[in-house]
Amino acid sequence: MPLLLKTAITWMTLALIFYTYAVFSGRRQGLRLKHLSVFGIGLFCDWLGTSQMSHFATQFGKAPDWHNWSGLLSLGGMAFHFLLALLATLLNRAEAINLTFHRVSLTIYTLWITAFASGWIVGIMKMHKR
Repeated sequence: MPLLLKTAITWMTLALIFYTYAVFSGRRQGLRLKHLSVFGIGLFCDWLGTSQMSHFATQFGKAPDWHNWSGLLSLGGMAFHFLLALLATLLNRAEAINLTFHRVSLTIYTLWITAFASGWIVGIMKMHKR
């Protein structure tokens, strides 16, 4: 397995860990600064992983278009989600928007985890074809 792919997988796995913790811990405890920080780290890891995957795809073959679109859409959703959390925190309105925020949170998380899983499945299928 090429180093570029290993690096991308590492970043995406870290994004999964941080993002999952931020979404579900924030849902259980209410949106707090620690969740926002972990969320930001997850977003950064996702961006790095997506960049690495893009470089890998350029060198070794493109992923299916549906996966590319779901990945970009979920990264954008995650960034939007982070900005909502940041805005709510900065305005000291996190408690007031928690219910709505967490509904949006689960929708975006579901989109993100679907893109994550589809990349994993597509990657395994490509490796078995070689």
